[in-house]
Amino acid sequence: MPPTPPRSRRWWALAAVVACLLLIGLDTTTVFLALPELMTALPASAGQLQGVFVGYLLTFGLLMVPLGTLADRLGRRRVLLAGLLVLGLGAGGAALADSVAALLVARVAMGVGAAVVMPTAMAMLPVLFPPEERGRAFAVASAAVSLGLCLGPLVAGALLERYWWGSIFLVDLPIVVVAVLLVAVLFPESRVAAGPPVVAGPRLSRPVLVLALVYVLMTGFLFVLTPYLDGVGSARGLAAGLRLLPLVGALLVGAGLGERLGARVGPRAPAVAGALLLGAGLALFATAGTATAAARVTVGLVAVGAGLGAMLTSALRAATAETPDDLLGVVRFTTAVRQVAGAVGVLLAGTVLTLAYRDGSSGLGAHLGAALRRAQEAGPAGAELRAAARLAYVDGLHAAALVGVGLALLAAGIAATGRFGPRTDAPVPGARPPALAAAEYPG
Repeated sequence: MPPTPPRSRRWWALAAVVACLLLIGLDTTTVFLALPELMTALPASAGQLQGVFVGYLLTFGLLMVPLGTLADRLGRRRVLLAGLLVLGLGAGGAALADSVAALLVARVAMGVGAAVVMPTAMAMLPVLFPPEERGRAFAVASAAVSLGLCLGPLVAGALLERYWWGSIFLVDLPIVVVAVLLVAVLFPESRVAAGPPVVAGPRLSRPVLVLALVYVLMTGFLFVLTPYLDGVGSARGLAAGLRLLPLVGALLVGAGLGERLGARVGPRAPAVAGALLLGAGLALFATAGTATAAARVTVGLVAVGAGLGAMLTSALRAATAETPDDLLGVVRFTTAVRQVAGAVGVLLAGTVLTLAYRDGSSGLGAHLGAALRRAQEAGPAGAELRAAARLAYVDGLHAAALVGVGLALLAAGIAATGRFGPRTDAPVPGARPPALAAAEYPG
């Protein structure tokens, strides 16, 4: 490993890491907010729309560990630059896509780029900073992800209010340009010595299963939520983005509370409490209608977000307690698990939603967007079709929410029984600073 750069240079180099992680945070929420626009703008089946999300998440999750290891061997700086270029080209292609097939190819390319950028940018922090400064560096990196999560709904909503759906991908381009310039100028080249491959990080365990369920529920919920806010409710564009802020804010608050409570009593209690709170929030959406009051929707979003956040940090604390000396390997492993679980969440929620929608929507079309497009083309005569499609979508939302309640209760049962992290009367070996736990939030 090369010597750490001078103090002023390494803190400027941190700006490149921040830019890389900001990209990941933004992409977590912006694309979900554009789903209603995609449903009406592109002639696509429900399965093809799911593929736009699943293609990115699966590529990201399955390639992250091998591409991160490749960067360790070939040189992190050069591989990170290549990953940023691939991510930028994918974002440009997604913005210009005129068919769902072209969009899917572009999203897969973005997944390849993200699979390089995320682990390699995180791996540069120990290279850039000495041990006494890494806690602050991880804190800044985690703040970048949190900023991306919070800005995503606002940026996407503002763009969708004035421009076409592809504009949300163009936001990535200036960030990619800045990141490339900073990495090229400020990053030292670094690699690890060649040797036999080592599989690091937690294995399949109760905490990892809970972590996977967190992301199954999170991505599945977002997939069915945004069309409900836009296509069924009255929140569109920036208003829809603002409606998502209680969810994101509650997730961050719940994560912080779960981390603090877990440090005192162990990860089991906040994981179980978070799962039960999540189940209660999803139960509210299982009874939502086409004219549900905004206050009730907000209460449900806050409950879902806080529950997800508490589960997330608790599961991460429990999963990393067994491997405190290989935090980089743990970050890569758990991030890969989260991406694959996110793809499963989209597939599961989308399938349940589609089956329930079609069961109650004879002749309405493959999905809500297709029905709304036909209603718009029909003019005043399409009002009845629009109302029927919205009712059918609410039926699908109810079915998906009930499945989510069942999964939340399953997560609570897994966390409540058997070994879940270290013993509460024993100190956690190699205790991590809260900043590192926060740095593992990105989706």
